[in-house]
Amino acid sequence: MHSVLARLLAASVLVAICSITATAWLAAQSTSTSIKQELGNSLAGDAATYQKLVTYAVEHRDWNGVALEPGKARLILTTPERRVLADTGTGLDPSQLPAAPTTVINPLELDIAQTADVPADRIDRRIAGPFHLTDREKASLAEDARAYNSRCRSAQEAVPEEELRTTAWGRPIVNVNRVISAPAAPACDEVENRLTTLTLGESAAFNDLNVLVDECLRQRGLPPEQIKMNAVWEPVATNAECMASARRTQLRPYVAPPALLFVTDAAGRTTQATVVRFDVGRIVLVAAVVLILTVGVSVLVGLRMTRPLRTLTAAAERLRHGDDAQVDIRSRSEIGQLARAFNDMAAHRARTDAQRKAMTSDISHELRNPLGTIRSWLEGARDGVVELDRPTLAALLDEALVLQRLIDDLQDLAQAEAGELRLHPEPVDLRELFEQLAAAHPGLVVEGGGVVVADPVRLRQVLTNLVTNALRYTPSGGTVRIVSSGGRIQVTDTGSGISAEDLPHVFDRFWRADRSRTRDTGGSGLGLAIAHAIVSAHHGTIAVESELGRGTTFTITLPAR
Repeated sequence: MHSVLARLLAASVLVAICSITATAWLAAQSTSTSIKQELGNSLAGDAATYQKLVTYAVEHRDWNGVALEPGKARLILTTPERRVLADTGTGLDPSQLPAAPTTVINPLELDIAQTADVPADRIDRRIAGPFHLTDREKASLAEDARAYNSRCRSAQEAVPEEELRTTAWGRPIVNVNRVISAPAAPACDEVENRLTTLTLGESAAFNDLNVLVDECLRQRGLPPEQIKMNAVWEPVATNAECMASARRTQLRPYVAPPALLFVTDAAGRTTQATVVRFDVGRIVLVAAVVLILTVGVSVLVGLRMTRPLRTLTAAAERLRHGDDAQVDIRSRSEIGQLARAFNDMAAHRARTDAQRKAMTSDISHELRNPLGTIRSWLEGARDGVVELDRPTLAALLDEALVLQRLIDDLQDLAQAEAGELRLHPEPVDLRELFEQLAAAHPGLVVEGGGVVVADPVRLRQVLTNLVTNALRYTPSGGTVRIVSSGGRIQVTDTGSGISAEDLPHVFDRFWRADRSRTRDTGGSGLGLAIAHAIVSAHHGTIAVESELGRGTTFTITLPAR
């Protein structure tokens, strides 16, 4: 049991462990830092190699013909499966390669440590992919850009020709000013339209990208959206992650696949540092941090010990006002046990309140029609429109019986769902029970027998509901059969069956497979819900299998004696 004393003891042990761990970490960190510095210096000397390999991947769709320039360290380029693509040494055994590569060459996911000015999506801006323009389109758009810059801009707005920027696929990036003061405004409008309109190839690529973004949004349960191009012709979307994922998928066929770069010694192994230097200033700094952590942990433990009590107090206030009062305290200490007991109490109260509301709603909905019928007949009799003869009284009595059955069914269901259904289990001879059912329902075929421990009245109520339903939905000439074997009871019919989409709802309250049936022909819709509740109260299970046009089988499994 995690008592308060145990927590305080654990906090002290934690402080001691932190001190020991900090000392060990300092020694290991000093050693690993020297190793990383040596490896970092080696990789920094070959930083140009990384940039050249990324450039090669941008300009080629495979690694055929790639070459590495020898340096101080041995450079090895492989596929993700460790198949060597290029090597500045000889006699490499792939099994001797380090477990992790020095870096990954992938222009669609640039290495932040190796590349300056990395875009937010880490995709190399030089990749044109399907947005590429033909030479003719590039020349035409470049001429339009020069014409717009010289004719359609004021002297203050004009940009030197050498400073005109273009996208990776050759489209000029021109800031079009819609307010034209030059005399050639109509001509400028034509140039503007060409400079701000996608070509057929660009439009097709843009539409494909939009489809990929919408697919990503759909997988995340988000609505689709129409992506746009910003001022520098970069596609943008509200969800940056989906945009980055879609762009990688679209650009993947236009660049070389990812490759692994290893910086090793001559034998193909990770280089090792030979000099280890200890930093005294770092030792002092770590000691100060450990002291601060000691104070912080002590304060944190005190706050954590009182926080559950404050949470329980606030939850009790919410419970008093009828709000949700569940508390999220997962501790196994005394406070955690108190929280779980509080949650159980709040859940029981909420469950009781929900059952009360559901019962009120069900009663108001299901009793409206019978009460309306009785009221209309009585008002007619009061006004002299209807004569209360024997047939009329019989009809009113039938409606009253409908009300009584609904009330009894709702009461049984409410008691079962609240766990208050009283059961009197005793050994029940199933053969004898089946014969009673057969006598009450002509045409019922019974097989098997055995003895189960159950409440005989409630079990008969369940089977009566199932048999009545089966006979109601089985046409003339069909068969309704009740069979028992080894504690399992099956009620099978050859009736119309239940569709697959309706099967999950057969045990719902007031549910009917045939919406056109009334209570006179289809019951109240509570029989199967009551049957399910009664079987569950016996700690048993009830399942249903059905096929349209073939029939339905209900299977009841009761616990062993």
